[in-house]
Amino acid sequence: MLLTLVLASAAFVATAPIGETLPHSVSWHLKDGVKKHEALNLAASSAHLTYYGGPVISNVEVHPIYYGAAQYQSQTDAFYAGVTQSAWYDVLAQYNVNRGSAVPGFSVAATKTSLDDVNDIQPFLTNLIKTGQIKPTANTYYPIHFAPGISITQGGGSSCSVFCAYHGTIDISSLNVGTQYLFYGVMPDQGGSCAGGCGSNPSQINNMFSVASHELAEAATDAAVGVSTTLGAPLAWYDQTNGEIGDICNAQQGSTVGGDGVTYVIQKIWSNSDNACVASSGKPVVTTTAAVVKTTTTTKVVVPPTTTAAVVKTTTAAVVKTTTAAVVKTTTPAGGKTYVAGQPSTTQALFGSKLVRFLLAK
Repeated sequence: MLLTLVLASAAFVATAPIGETLPHSVSWHLKDGVKKHEALNLAASSAHLTYYGGPVISNVEVHPIYYGAAQYQSQTDAFYAGVTQSAWYDVLAQYNVNRGSAVPGFSVAATKTSLDDVNDIQPFLTNLIKTGQIKPTANTYYPIHFAPGISITQGGGSSCSVFCAYHGTIDISSLNVGTQYLFYGVMPDQGGSCAGGCGSNPSQINNMFSVASHELAEAATDAAVGVSTTLGAPLAWYDQTNGEIGDICNAQQGSTVGGDGVTYVIQKIWSNSDNACVASSGKPVVTTTAAVVKTTTTTKVVVPPTTTAAVVKTTTAAVVKTTTAAVVKTTTPAGGKTYVAGQPSTTQALFGSKLVRFLLAK
């Protein structure tokens, strides 16, 4: 989902290709040839995902839902189970997302042939919770795959005309089910008017897998985008210029071998480590806890019990590094004070281009 920060209102505003305002409640996978920004469909050299403090789906459990006579149901079940245990999914480790799992989906009868996200799809999911058919947690993701001939609208855009798929968020805290959000995806049938515009593979099922992987990766790394209204939490991994992890690489297909040994077509995703769109990372997997970008930051430096903690306050984000030298020898002279031989503990804080060093008292 591509958003533009408007400083005057401190809110997200994005313009859809048809000239209407795109709500923040979803992340669109755009149809080929439709762009919200010239950088989309290209891995911009300046692309970089920044963490804003929101939730990720750290151990996803995919629960597919098939609305009406959706095609390729058994293959889709296998796809989600396979790719969440693949080298492609391992790219997400740098964003604190681990491998996941999937359960076989279930079908529901189609009651409409035209659905709107806010008026139909979100109430449909909420009703599934109330009737006990789904039990969302912080790790569940519900991609809804629709039967052929069903059209979907969201924020003024139409399926297979503007977007190929999207993912969103519903705040379900009022339902008291033990989790705050429900994470879902909307996957229109990739035949009909979607065919040829939502993927370059000659096989419809492969283009469906590519679109589904785009939304899966984005839901895992930016789970609560649907309730984000400012450049901060609950937004998670996001690039102000290029959008989410799948948007940067929109429609760039690759392949991966799933945990079941089957090769699946997927969409490439952005890797900060590789500075590129990839189907697998060429860098060692390093899981890091990224600093949250804020206008004012208070960082508490935690040091061992033998030292005194220091609090560093800045007006911009700071990278703080604590180094404690090993104790070589201690002596207790007649005065009763203990002295430590070796280098003292230091705390380094990097502010812009200046390095400030603090000496901690023993």
